[in-house]
Amino acid sequence: MNTTKIMKTVRHQRAYIKLVNNKKLRTNASKQYLQVFAESDGGYLFTVNEMEKAKKRADKNPEDLYPVEFTEPKTKIITKEVIVEVPAKGFFAKLFGF
Repeated sequence: MNTTKIMKTVRHQRAYIKLVNNKKLRTNASKQYLQVFAESDGGYLFTVNEMEKAKKRADKNPEDLYPVEFTEPKTKIITKEVIVEVPAKGFFAKLFGF
């Protein structure tokens, strides 16, 4: 008996959200949009109303949300020792201020 397993690989991707102004405002258009830019899918524009509807849907169905944890990276302090060689002034340089 030949069995084939299909395995799905999940690739995590990041998304960025930014409030952007509508540059070519037309009648009944929103003045601003929420731009959602996903790493592999490109950009999407949502009105504030559409985002509020999505938030209500997420609140009604919390079991369907993918858990995300945001953590700040630890601050790394880099110290660097620099040695600068200053030429010594000779007797006449000290005497005449060269």
